[in-house]
Amino acid sequence: MLMDNMAYLQQIAGVDNSLNNPSKKGGLKLPSFINVWTMLGAALLITIIIIVTVLVSAMNKVDKKDQDLMIESYWMAYYLVDETFDEYAGSIKSSDIRNMSASFKSVLNEIILNETNILLSEYGLEVDDMEEEEGIPDSEHKKVAALNAELEDARLNGILDRVYLREMTMQIAQMRAKQSEIAERTKNDSAREFSTKAEVNLDNIYEQFHNYKNLSI
Repeated sequence: MLMDNMAYLQQIAGVDNSLNNPSKKGGLKLPSFINVWTMLGAALLITIIIIVTVLVSAMNKVDKKDQDLMIESYWMAYYLVDETFDEYAGSIKSSDIRNMSASFKSVLNEIILNETNILLSEYGLEVDDMEEEEGIPDSEHKKVAALNAELEDARLNGILDRVYLREMTMQIAQMRAKQSEIAERTKNDSAREFSTKAEVNLDNIYEQFHNYKNLSI
């Protein structure tokens, strides 16, 4: 009865017992200096740190595109010389196309030799020991195999000179593009010097193929 009277008197006096109850005080209070702006600033700082870390990592990553391009051009040259020229150049009727083809083959042999040496001496890569059934060698072999299938079909249909001229013009253009990009990308003086020279030689051969006109083919 006494407790009931006390509760009644406190109610009349406006005293709220819940203020003395820890469970009803609203939970954990943060220090006064931590507010919404402080938390947003911290989040922004963390984001900036992450972005800077990613950028620095990307800048420090070694660009091997020039090496890949040299490997591509090596295997492209290798398969063209070893399979395409050996199989189809001798069947060309036009002596002009045969002579131009011999010039292209000579540049390809130079590419094979020099890129083998550059990749080994400058990058420690033994390109001629790579597995031919994997990666870049396999990809380049499939491209040359498709070219050879086109030439074989042309030979069977008696239009080898015409198709050979067209397809070799495209091959020269592709090889020239590779050499140009190597020269532009590489930081190696030996690689840049040779690729620039090869590009000039391929330019001359491309003009011969591209501008060749013969109504008999």
